[in-house]
Amino acid sequence: MIQKNNLEIITLDKKNISNFSLERNNLLEKSKSDWILFLDKDEIVTNELKNEIVNEINNLPNKYEGYYIKRRIKFLSKIIGHDRVLRLAKKNSGKWVRRVHEVWQVKGPIKQLKNYIIHTTAQNLHDYIEKINFQSDLHALENNKEGKKANLGKIIFYPILKLIYNLLLGRGFEFSLMQSLHSFLSWTKLYFLQA
Repeated sequence: MIQKNNLEIITLDKKNISNFSLERNNLLEKSKSDWILFLDKDEIVTNELKNEIVNEINNLPNKYEGYYIKRRIKFLSKIIGHDRVLRLAKKNSGKWVRRVHEVWQVKGPIKQLKNYIIHTTAQNLHDYIEKINFQSDLHALENNKEGKKANLGKIIFYPILKLIYNLLLGRGFEFSLMQSLHSFLSWTKLYFLQA
């Protein structure tokens, strides 16, 4: 954890976390700052984003409870696209939910920042496949908890749709295929959990 003025930067870097929202909520409770920026160990804040964050949270009165931040997705040393995540918010504005692919549910007005986090999803395929295998276990458990049902249609067609979706976003064949594999493993593992 890094604390500066009224901002604390919390990097989630423990290995083999079995419940990401629980881990984030525990760190959130321990924080002593007004504002929290959550990062994963594979994310880097650009200098432009640092400056934008400082300007935003020190711009009083601040009517926002949280901020979406765009992420540039880097896969096998190549930028393949972007997404956005809610990672900057006031300490008491909400809680994290879901065991994996967790979401910070912030109550109140939320603004989109202009600058990026760099998210290096994988340096090599071996590590990324291990990550997908681990996260698909958690995803199956979370889907089961949420009452979602697996069937052969989801096992077959969701991965195909995930592949097409990522290809249409221009994220490259390798990354799109890995996302499809994640979908296949998640629904297949859920299927066997429910058998």
